Amino acid sequence: MYLTFDIGTSSVKGALVREDGRALRVERSPVGLHRGEGESAWEADPGEWWSALAECSRRLVRDAAGPIRAAAVSGNGPTLVPVDGTGLPVGPAISWMDRRARDQADRISALLGFPLDPSFYLPKVLWFRENRHEEFSRTSRFFSCPEWAAFRLCGEACTYLADPYYERYTWGGPAAGELGLEASLFPPYAEPGRLLSGILPEAARETGIPAGTPVVTAFPDFLASLLGSGAAEPGIACDRAGTSEAFNLCATAPCADWSFLSLPHAVPGLWNISGGLSTSGKALEWYARAAGFPEDGEPGARKVFRAAEASVPGARNLLFLPFLAGERAPLWRRDLRGAFVGLSVDHGPADLARAVAESLGFGLRLTSRGLADRGHPTRLVRVSGNPARNAFLSRLKADILDLPVEVPELPDCELTGNAAACAVALGDGSSLAEAAAALVRVEARFEPDPRLRGEYDRLYGIFADAVEVLVPLSERLTADPGAGSPGP
Repeated sequence: MYLTFDIGTSSVKGALVREDGRALRVERSPVGLHRGEGESAWEADPGEWWSALAECSRRLVRDAAGPIRAAAVSGNGPTLVPVDGTGLPVGPAISWMDRRARDQADRISALLGFPLDPSFYLPKVLWFRENRHEEFSRTSRFFSCPEWAAFRLCGEACTYLADPYYERYTWGGPAAGELGLEASLFPPYAEPGRLLSGILPEAARETGIPAGTPVVTAFPDFLASLLGSGAAEPGIACDRAGTSEAFNLCATAPCADWSFLSLPHAVPGLWNISGGLSTSGKALEWYARAAGFPEDGEPGARKVFRAAEASVPGARNLLFLPFLAGERAPLWRRDLRGAFVGLSVDHGPADLARAVAESLGFGLRLTSRGLADRGHPTRLVRVSGNPARNAFLSRLKADILDLPVEVPELPDCELTGNAAACAVALGDGSSLAEAAAALVRVEARFEPDPRLRGEYDRLYGIFADAVEVLVPLSERLTADPGAGSPGP
């Protein structure tokens, strides 16, 4: 069996996956996302990741019914981990949600000749050098999230690189040298499905994984999800749901419109075209707090969905725009903010909850419809992540997207994608595509309700128009540095 992990924004997940794709056991341990200095500063604690991974691993290994043949780790990105000469972090990791490096991104974009978002790695490295002088002086190497965990497991440093194209979005190729950054700061690249060193004795003691068990190079989480959901055929999309959400469509060619991210797929010759929502699960959590739902240990999202079921499709002509922390592809608006549209005295708590829940579907439709208009239609959506376990949300997405939605047996698709990397590394599969096809198992399918097509088409048109209106209003609201400051 394969032992696979994924480091998410809110939890670390682990699974024992058999060679036929069935997950024998799945475990998860919570981790946090913390506010840094400034409105757009988000950080994470790598030590917390490691403790959570070790906890998951001990529980999984304890109940393993056979030998563990290999281990692999994927994780969230672009999240930057600066470490010292011993491999220990010199401070917090700079999260994928962090957007402090705006000035640095503009300068690097001019150097590279194409736009680079502040959330990407190289702008964060430059920001770190310019604003964390003492920590930078102690930094021996920069890792991304999963590669740092793999390094802790086996002692071998690498940067996952599924295709040479990704170099521009990681360490920036020649741009890093032109910025005066030493090449030694960045681990060498390694393709997925390659055997690294075995589990170190110290890591074995902490995780319970037998020392010497081979560690396998894997992927950033979005590529692991594509494989693990079976979105490795043109026209199939993987909807990666969690704190944020991304609609990733498998295609035979990149999109000509640069506002959609076109990146090479994990399967050679295919492309991943994506857009999404920076705050999807985060918006649900925000609304649960704002609505005063009791904090009793039950996830806020689940409370929102339960309240939403008491309303009707369309939330009685109420829309929510879930842009609570700016937006990336396809809108690329750093200062975009959220809004309720159509609110009246007749709306109640259930309608507001329904509007927030439906906003996720409308936000994803901005990408699916935009791609279809540009010659890249979607025929099937596979959902990934813990929210995929919620039948109400999957049915809602099928209706709003007007597409069939399937739920894999193991919705934490990153874990299955990592198993595909293990299979290739061990010779159980000749290619990632073949390994993924053998491992992915579908549990449920939701067809769109044709009775709701007209209503959701109408509301989506209003939603899209409302986004266009909201963009300049958001820019005006955020233009004043003192906006939102408390009065005397």
